[in-house]
Amino acid sequence: MASKLTEKQKNTLWQQRRIASYQASCRLEDLILTEPASTYDQAEARLDSLRRQYGAE
Repeated sequence: MASKLTEKQKNTLWQQRRIASYQASCRLEDLILTEPASTYDQAEARLDSLRRQYGAE
């Protein structure tokens, strides 16, 4: 039986998924990422921007 994730593990997994989503949205808009990995704050801001743009809030 699989063990449950701790809150810290859940948070880390969530952040990784948000960053992956941010990077995917940049690729869809043909934006080139100059940094190898974005920060959580950048990903959060990008996703908020997309939600406003597409009215998904």
